[in-house]
Amino acid sequence: DYVQYKALARAVRALARRLRDLGPASAAFRARCAAALLEKLHGLGLVNSRQSLAVCESLSAAAFCRRRLPCLLVKLRMAQNLRHAVTFVEQGHVRVGPEVVTDPALLVPRAVEDFITWVDASRLRQKVLDYNQERDDFDLAA
Repeated sequence: DYVQYKALARAVRALARRLRDLGPASAAFRARCAAALLEKLHGLGLVNSRQSLAVCESLSAAAFCRRRLPCLLVKLRMAQNLRHAVTFVEQGHVRVGPEVVTDPALLVPRAVEDFITWVDASRLRQKVLDYNQERDDFDLAA
């Protein structure tokens, strides 16, 4: 996967350089394409700002790796470290939206990041609810 991320980052950097080097005659086209590229990269969570193409020229494969599901689990404090996060995902304890995810290589866009939760039947979810004293009496019967 890392090789593919490096190739994608290289392609984005090359596209940003080409857009930067366009002449003044195509300023409207350059602005429209740069805005579309920055919006796409920001939506994926690969860049933090939509201000200029300079952030695209410094894009690396590590930005793609930071958007993988186990890394976001560690960031959201749902797992202590990356190894535990990968185990949780592979065992089917995590869902993204309504879908149970078992592939740790899933890239999570910025819009879906808020929908990362535990699976309802997960023992980990039950332990977290018990710890926080939020478990419902109805759940105890189940």
